Amino acid sequence: MTARRFTRGSPARAVAYVRVSTDSACASAAQQRAAIEAWARREGVEIAAWYEDRGEETGERPGVAAALEALTSAGAGLLAVASEDRASLEGMSGPFRFAAGRRGARLVSADGSGMPDGTHRCPTCGDPVELWPRYPRAVCGICQHEATDEGGRPLEFFNTSIGGGFGARYADTGEPRDGHACVICGVPCRADEARFGGIVIEAVDNGQ
Repeated sequence: MTARRFTRGSPARAVAYVRVSTDSACASAAQQRAAIEAWARREGVEIAAWYEDRGEETGERPGVAAALEALTSAGAGLLAVASEDRASLEGMSGPFRFAAGRRGARLVSADGSGMPDGTHRCPTCGDPVELWPRYPRAVCGICQHEATDEGGRPLEFFNTSIGGGFGARYADTGEPRDGHACVICGVPCRADEARFGGIVIEAVDNGQ
């Protein structure tokens, strides 16, 4: 058997994230917390930890960075926010959703706003995801961790430098892997360097 280092978080545990724009909006933080707590009671979800950011700059958000890292240590399968606009600043909710997925969790909002509408789904697990026009057959962040070779050995894909590049290796041993092909949930896929950095894995379109 091969060892897998990635595990999905529990759908019954969440890490909660609150964002307020300025110090004068402290009441907003309390309202967000109340909304998340009410959602958690309805859904039977345990809030494992709370994190908060204040300010407008996307580059100064230690709270969301800590929340993402806490998903793994808490075994949480959900990153909970009060609404999409609390998770989004200049269109950042999509990257946050993907970052949560890479840690075995899903981004959810207490009011249901900003979530994928279900018209586009991950081609390997079927969960609703946002459509990336450049990568219409891209798998979700969680499924990226399910990639194996044809024999079932787990694979990892990565950028070879801060400037990009593509690399592949076996997750169980670190042994280099030559090639882009992989399999996720029985679906043939191909991994590659994304246009603006990172890795994208798409299901192979047999119609091409």
